[in-house]
Amino acid sequence: MKKVPGTSILCLVILTLFAGSAAADITKVVNGASFASNNNFSPGTIITIKGTNLANTTATAQDRTRPPKTLGGITVTVGGIASELFYVSPTQVNARIDSSVPLGSRQLVLTTPSNRFTRQIVIAKAGAAGIFSLLGSGSRDGAICNAISFKLGPFVAASAGKPTYLAIFATGLDLSTKPKVTVDGVELPVLWWGNAPGFSGLQQINVQLLPQLAGAGRVGVVVTAGGRTTNVVEIVILPAPSQTPAEPEDDDQPSNRVIAAIAWVPGTSLALVTDENDDVVRVLDIKARRVSRTITLPKGSRPSALAVDEAGKIAVVAERDRDRVAILDLTTFKVLQEVKVGGGPSAVSINSNVAVVLNMDTDDVSILNLTTRTVIATLEVGRTPRDIASDLSNGTWRAYVTNLNDGTISVIDVPQAKVINTLHLGEDVRPQSMLVLPGLNLAIVTEPTRSQDGRALMVNLTTGAIVSVVDTNPASSGGASDMALFGDSVYFNNQSAGSVTAAKIIVGPTPSLTPRTIKAGVGARAMTIDQLDKLLLVANQGTGEVVLIDLLTNVVVGRINGVLAEDEQDVKNDRDDRDRAANVPVVTSIAPSRVSAPTVILLTVNGKNLDGADEILLFAPGSSTTIDRAIAVTNIRVNSAGTQLTAVLTIPSGAAKGDRLVLVETPNGESSLKLSSANSLKVE
Repeated sequence: MKKVPGTSILCLVILTLFAGSAAADITKVVNGASFASNNNFSPGTIITIKGTNLANTTATAQDRTRPPKTLGGITVTVGGIASELFYVSPTQVNARIDSSVPLGSRQLVLTTPSNRFTRQIVIAKAGAAGIFSLLGSGSRDGAICNAISFKLGPFVAASAGKPTYLAIFATGLDLSTKPKVTVDGVELPVLWWGNAPGFSGLQQINVQLLPQLAGAGRVGVVVTAGGRTTNVVEIVILPAPSQTPAEPEDDDQPSNRVIAAIAWVPGTSLALVTDENDDVVRVLDIKARRVSRTITLPKGSRPSALAVDEAGKIAVVAERDRDRVAILDLTTFKVLQEVKVGGGPSAVSINSNVAVVLNMDTDDVSILNLTTRTVIATLEVGRTPRDIASDLSNGTWRAYVTNLNDGTISVIDVPQAKVINTLHLGEDVRPQSMLVLPGLNLAIVTEPTRSQDGRALMVNLTTGAIVSVVDTNPASSGGASDMALFGDSVYFNNQSAGSVTAAKIIVGPTPSLTPRTIKAGVGARAMTIDQLDKLLLVANQGTGEVVLIDLLTNVVVGRINGVLAEDEQDVKNDRDDRDRAANVPVVTSIAPSRVSAPTVILLTVNGKNLDGADEILLFAPGSSTTIDRAIAVTNIRVNSAGTQLTAVLTIPSGAAKGDRLVLVETPNGESSLKLSSANSLKVE
């Protein structure tokens, strides 16, 4: 098995070291990949030092294979031994602890031309380890590539009968013995591990994907080495051609339609599913067994989660890649407004007119007033908030937030907008989904990356003590990442196995579960309960199907193609359904349609669904991809009916002659990218 050479992929990995936010403390030191801050590091680890006024300049090492020990006037020593420096700035310094630093408590000293900062850290054989992520947040998509082609994901489990090999990039691992790598709890064969060639402090592990993981979808990856577990990052494993209704042209090309989250609309036989690649929400008619409507979101939203209020009138959709949530009106099936939240929103919970949104990338929670559509509080929680469980049983709203990458649960008093407790499960525990058992002061917490037996923890909500550990997957085919409660039964999805486990809760001195497995499809990612029709709805990423399970008999009673739009006869690997949605903005005419440069004009755009328009883009002549930034657009105003908008265009004397496509961006998506007489502005 060959190692990946020190070329383009390693340059991409190192860029992730430079993405970070300012911290309040001058001396916060974390693993440079995971951003774990347990103050415990192995020799040779790449670290990130966060703070304020750490430097009076910003500088980057020119040769990352041999970083300097002085950069921008900054030096860092650990135990008196100089560290290599990759990057320095006023708020962040990235360095590598020298491999010769002895084990034990050591002083880190950061020296600038005008200041000297110190911090006591521990150097250990097996310290805090981390897998790099592509966005530099220590979460979401991992810095993982195909070890043969060097391509980033998504990945197939096998191609043309040949297995797929992956290279995982990390720092701080104790690699004196063979590491363990799991994907959704399934252990992968490790073929090679060691220092990555050509880059100081970077480590590499090569693994083989297993055929049984085909179609698993977006799943978590962790490495365990020297008894320590890394942060969880994600990869996407594509279905085999036989598993998907619309197969891509190439093996490693994602489908343009991939369902991610699902929520029931209370009081109806409707459910909503988000499509994270198509940037839409689809409305499912449960009785008719079909998609009845498509709601377009802005491109690049990557909707990863959603929740519906108890009245069934409002839905809040987490737009993971826009750092916003979309508030949907379920009477008009339109986006009322987008609201800016933290980075990478990943889960939502609603009670009355308040929503709680977890922001995975920025380690905080946004509390929204849905009446005013504003963020009323932002609360700091643990590393990588992943799921939220609500408890309304004691006359107040307590929200429990699982922090995936530091083994904790944050307890929030929502009316007070205050974190009132932190439950510590263990620094190597990786909690994902959480479900509060009403009246029992207990919660079930899944840990899908830990074991292929579907490990789940019974947790005391007062002390955080793990009162029992249960295995929820009798087939030992993968972890459980989502849960749903119906009566005295808990349903767990086994994503890699494409199955669901139904388990009766047995309450006693040691609470336990009695599991039974139901086959549910391929890549069973998310679930919701249809209380009206007594159905469990299971969204499968691999097939794009939503499987309906009768909650009284635990038998599959139907399937809905969740990626087939309401006006389509068969699924195509395209995104055309976005442009046909009833809520999408449409431009029917513009005036003037011809201008001579230079000029300043008032452009009038007529059409429908123009509400909330926040940007107008003009594309260069003959292009639908290159935006003409020379033309300035200001003072966008939309009428109350959403049928007309005006904007001031300033066209310079050097503007190229020709037809420009005029595109309107709104919270309900964008107008057409196809040039026509209706949306063409000719510059003469």
